[in-house]
Amino acid sequence: MCLGGLTSPFLQFQVDLTTDDQTEKIPWRRSVLAGKEPAAVVNIGKLVSMTVQDIPKSMNLVFRPTDDMNLSGVELVVATYIFMRHLPESEILIDIGDCYATRGALMTLASKMEVVDDVLNTVVCMLTLASNTNAWFLPMTIMQAAVGGRSLTSANIRSIRNNYMRSKVDQVTRVYQPMWCDQHWYLMIIDVREQKLIYVDSLRDPREADARKTAMMRVALYLEGMTLGNSWLSGDGAMRPRFFAFKYEEPDVPQQVADSMDCGIWVAQWMIRAHMWQDYGVQHVNAATRMRLAVDLVMKSHNQLAQDSVSEAFAHWQTETA
Repeated sequence: MCLGGLTSPFLQFQVDLTTDDQTEKIPWRRSVLAGKEPAAVVNIGKLVSMTVQDIPKSMNLVFRPTDDMNLSGVELVVATYIFMRHLPESEILIDIGDCYATRGALMTLASKMEVVDDVLNTVVCMLTLASNTNAWFLPMTIMQAAVGGRSLTSANIRSIRNNYMRSKVDQVTRVYQPMWCDQHWYLMIIDVREQKLIYVDSLRDPREADARKTAMMRVALYLEGMTLGNSWLSGDGAMRPRFFAFKYEEPDVPQQVADSMDCGIWVAQWMIRAHMWQDYGVQHVNAATRMRLAVDLVMKSHNQLAQDSVSEAFAHWQTETA
């Protein structure tokens, strides 16, 4: 079970996944407006300037935008398209090559919903593309194999290495691994320079502490075994980090409301903030955080379907409000 709280004044920057400018963030400029008649352009302009009050109450939304979410007109159109209840949950809205997310997965970003692993995998993929190669943001596959006592195939290891572990093991500075234990998300950070295994949890529970720590140790040991061999080292004199032997650390972080189901959102926010500011100083998570994350995941340029999804969102809006 996971958390909620108050919004941070720097919320938009905490969840922004890249440093894209507005041209990158609003791909409809390259598709929806192309070849349109002046009247159509005027209609698009009205949509861009709309507010929350312009969303028809008849729209059956799983998650409804509010004024305090500070969404632009374009983002409001996209939000209604993501969270429209009658649209197919199986529709793929995000494709980053190695992972994708459907509308059904994104709907778990609605308030009081437990975030599914496809959402966190999407965050991991986008942060991997946006970060330097010495930071490893790892997908759930490794955690699941380590905790479940399963071996990954050579093809799986090769894919993970090529897509997520893009530096030699002796050159990696930090590793970020979302963890799942007993219906709860928390974050494992391996600080290689400081030789620490850092446990970051928005809902600490003394009854679960040993199980969560044990799961982290299994992942650390699994990574050691996975990165054996000279091909993982930058040279003959390179030192291989001993993740399993690193010192365990549990920093004091803000705690969520127990029944808010926000733990996965905290994990996403911590990873995003680590990418942008090299810390995990997230103070608050609330409904606005969830909505902003959903919209950014769809609209950011790392999403190969961003242009199509935003175009479809505009077409859907015009149909629903005709």
